Amino acid sequence: MTEAEAPAAGLDIPFGPGLGPAAGAGAVLTGGAFPGELSPSGASLSERLTALARLVQIGSARAGPHGFSADLLADAETLLARAGERLRLSSQHTIVVLAGGTGSGKSSLFNQLAGAEFSPVGVLRPVTRAPHACVWGMEGAGPLLDWLGIESRRRYTRSSALDEGEQALAGLLLVDLPDHDSVLARESAEVRRLVAQADLMVWVLDPQKYADAAVHSRYLVPMAGHASVIAAALNQADLLTPEQVDDCVSDLRRLLDAEGLHDARVLVTSAISAAGVADLRAALIETVLARQAALRRIGADVDAVAARFVPYAGDTQARARVGPAAPWAAGPDPGAQAVPEPGAPAGPGPGNVGAAPEPVGAADGAAAAAGNGAGGNGAAGNSTAGHGAAGHGAAGSGAAGSGAAGDGRGEEGAASDAAGAGDGTEAGGRGLPAVATETLAAAFSAAAGVNGVGRALQTARELKAVDYVGWPVAWLADWVARRDPVRKIRQSALWAELRGASAGETGAQQADIGNAITVLADEAGRGLPGPWQASVRQAARSRSAEVPAALGTAIAESLPKENSVAPWWRAAAAWQGLLLGAAAVGLAWMVTIVILGGFGAAPNAPLLLRDVGLLPWIALMVVAILLLGWLTASGCMALVVREADREREQAQQRMRAGITGLARQFVVAPVERELAEFARFHDELAVARSGG
Repeated sequence: MTEAEAPAAGLDIPFGPGLGPAAGAGAVLTGGAFPGELSPSGASLSERLTALARLVQIGSARAGPHGFSADLLADAETLLARAGERLRLSSQHTIVVLAGGTGSGKSSLFNQLAGAEFSPVGVLRPVTRAPHACVWGMEGAGPLLDWLGIESRRRYTRSSALDEGEQALAGLLLVDLPDHDSVLARESAEVRRLVAQADLMVWVLDPQKYADAAVHSRYLVPMAGHASVIAAALNQADLLTPEQVDDCVSDLRRLLDAEGLHDARVLVTSAISAAGVADLRAALIETVLARQAALRRIGADVDAVAARFVPYAGDTQARARVGPAAPWAAGPDPGAQAVPEPGAPAGPGPGNVGAAPEPVGAADGAAAAAGNGAGGNGAAGNSTAGHGAAGHGAAGSGAAGSGAAGDGRGEEGAASDAAGAGDGTEAGGRGLPAVATETLAAAFSAAAGVNGVGRALQTARELKAVDYVGWPVAWLADWVARRDPVRKIRQSALWAELRGASAGETGAQQADIGNAITVLADEAGRGLPGPWQASVRQAARSRSAEVPAALGTAIAESLPKENSVAPWWRAAAAWQGLLLGAAAVGLAWMVTIVILGGFGAAPNAPLLLRDVGLLPWIALMVVAILLLGWLTASGCMALVVREADREREQAQQRMRAGITGLARQFVVAPVERELAEFARFHDELAVARSGG
């Protein structure tokens, strides 16, 4: 790099004749002060940049025609990249740009401050076609000049010629911009780029064109929030009388106040006579010594971008209704990244994170927060849930790498992990009342036909029990009357129905499920801004296709096995078999007595087998056995009915519990994660705007 060396003399030029302080030409006339010590209201700059990065992450997962503006997200990512690059490169230098139109005298003013004719001067046509820079203290400024895009042959340094009067300016990087009203689009774009990168902007205006609509509408009005890092230098005061100077200053002050630039400082200078140059130099010294201009500029940029997120935040009632935001997953603070050793390179890549060798106020934390975000690995680092607060890469390109916000896990990563409900086991409550889950589960239960399944199960169990606890005589009667096949067919049909209910959805089920999800999503999103209502609906429906099959699984897991048998049924069947056998023995005994005793077929047979007088008693015994069997069957069936009813209730409870769990998992948990994201968005926006 070739750098010209400026002479040390010629900077402390006295006021010209008739333009001394008594005439008011050289004094600071009105407006606020250049930023001194940074006193942020609320969060630090590092915290605000981290919050902005999280806003980008949240918004990127919800971008689209009806979601967050792509332009807003791109601007926020660009700001994060620029902030990271600026704070990482050099905290010891303050970038001050002199901007103005053709003939305003900014190049002459630049030369006065630099003490040499570095920048070409023209009156009627643009002469400064490329930016020129003069650096007081060149050490560490090279990467910053590269970032600004200043050509090597237009870089000048006073590092070897700083006398006692200029030591206070050490760290000043003064840039003379091309004329903002140039007809060449390339030069106008260059002005806009460097104005965006500057720490402090001095707009050099001449008495004839200080109210020029071009500079006010194109540059000053859009930067109303940057008043603390803007100054207006009314140049060419040597062409005016003191009264005219006062009139011009008053009118310029009125214009700036009307444009919201109340804190912008107004100075009066003359590049020809050097009137007011000392006051401008004193203001620059004040800014350089404070070492806060870069932070103030970035803070003002954050204010402007964060204000554009406000329409997506809704009102405080919406924020209060969704409950507390889930904390970000535990991890190292993005603002606490390692600071490189003095002299470490600040080249491209995500690894070069941190501030300059010597910390300046909040610069270290801010550089770490913004630098890591711009470096292509998440706008707030990899410490937050779900691969960083802005996914993988929060900004465009340049010295800090490249990337695009979000890595596809913005919604399923950070939101899921942060909300702590990724497995659907968390009870409803964050943003959704418990009754919402209960209502949804009831609707799912109705869609799945839980009551019908329970009744079918009870009937099937009762029919199955007949084979074990029923009286065999009744079986025979059913078989003779051809009623037994009907019972078997009905039993098979009921189990087929149960298998169908546990296999999956029907069209009616799918419609009822969709309606229930829509009702819950509309209620959950009520009062939220439009993009959030849409994202809540999307979250509620994100797994709706899985619900019918999950309902079937929940039902299947709640049903007993089709051929399962209660142990006492087998005991009752054995008892019934024993009674039936006794009745059969009694009938055989009676037949034997009739044959042997009634007809005398075996006169030598035992008396018990041929005594006809025993027939009434044996018949009475058989009837008693048959009656006992019928009573046993009736009692057992009554017990079966009670047990089947209890089994139905228990199965329905298991089904409803399973359905409630899957309602939480597939619908409520995603909705609550989305509401938690809205709460976090609201809170992060409050942090991002806390400096404004």
